[in-house]
Amino acid sequence: MKREKNKLILVYILMLLVIVLVIALTLVILNNSPKETYKESKPSNIPAVDINPYPTISDECTFDLTLSDYSALTGPKCKGGYSRYNLNDINLGDSKLNIVIIYSDKNGAKSGLYVNNTRVINKADNLLNIRLGIFDNKLFILDKNNNEANVLVYNSNGENVYNLKDTLEEVQIIEPTFQSISSEPINTKTIDQNSFSFENSQFSFQTRLIANNQTITGSKYIVSFTGEDFNDPVTSNIQNQG
Repeated sequence: MKREKNKLILVYILMLLVIVLVIALTLVILNNSPKETYKESKPSNIPAVDINPYPTISDECTFDLTLSDYSALTGPKCKGGYSRYNLNDINLGDSKLNIVIIYSDKNGAKSGLYVNNTRVINKADNLLNIRLGIFDNKLFILDKNNNEANVLVYNSNGENVYNLKDTLEEVQIIEPTFQSISSEPINTKTIDQNSFSFENSQFSFQTRLIANNQTITGSKYIVSFTGEDFNDPVTSNIQNQG
């Protein structure tokens, strides 16, 4: 009886030892396992998208002008950076167009002319190179940047309804006066920038080519229009040699 009791005690001791060994082995495994590291969340270095089409300009260099006021300017009101000109009287019928000109003489990335918050001319380092007028309830923009001369026309909804540059590229007009020197069709670089004349039913311009240190004056062309329908340029048969 006593022997059986001793055997039972020994079994219990062995079971306890096994439990202790299991616990110890578990602790060793846990301590030797690689620990998961947690890194502090940091702000992303990806730059934020700039959704503002306009640059930030000080109040001192922001001006609210009428079209007449702007047309009378001979230079910017602020130099050495940006200046902004809001034209507040561009009314076409019952609609008002939001016209903004951002001038920059420092190659500003957002310079140019905006129609209803959309940039339609990408350069404005000389205000005399952007002229505007209202004819037949449409806004006409004469762009004389980059030694070219282009005409853009917008309706009362701010939609572009005419682009002279695109038209000339499409119709491929050969100027007879230039044929002995160049066979290239006329384009916005072969237009006399100072020859434009605008009326309520048409506008006109004259071609000019500079070659061999000579200025050759070509034909006068007329673009007639009714509403938003513009005809191709046609010559008025007025030619001069200069």
